[in-house]
Amino acid sequence: MTIEELAKKEIELYYKVIEIYKNNLKVGLDNIYNLYKDIHWHYSVLAKYDDEALKRGLFIQWYSLTEPGYATGIGLLDEIAEIKIIDIIESKIQKNDIDSELNWMLNYYANWDFVFEKFESFPALTEFISNRMDTTFKFNKVEMSQRGQMGEYFNSLEFITPKYD
Repeated sequence: MTIEELAKKEIELYYKVIEIYKNNLKVGLDNIYNLYKDIHWHYSVLAKYDDEALKRGLFIQWYSLTEPGYATGIGLLDEIAEIKIIDIIESKIQKNDIDSELNWMLNYYANWDFVFEKFESFPALTEFISNRMDTTFKFNKVEMSQRGQMGEYFNSLEFITPKYD
């Protein structure tokens, strides 16, 4: 699957979750959890060669731990896929090969210490998290809206100053 196809699937699932949540329904979430797990797995495969897939996969991992599944559609993820993403990030940190957006994302996610607890065996990531700092990042809201649930989330944050071209 391509990044564009995965983003489209994410948005479709996102709107299904909103509908389930609004109507207080109890059916359909298990299937959505499985579909999101599959999307995350695809991102983990693409992440080795595609920084956008890496960022989206990392977002899904973070979001799965910081927000309830009934509100996001994201349940338990494949542990091997999670480790693939963290391993790539570990390598990028070691090589000082992190772009400004990924740097900002990691610093933002590090504010939730528990998110990275199970990855304490990754020394560069652990050091990065312990030395986290407040950073800012400017982005284009229109472009961000094309980036799956990650884009929906970041566009909803009011403290981020959008960049308009």
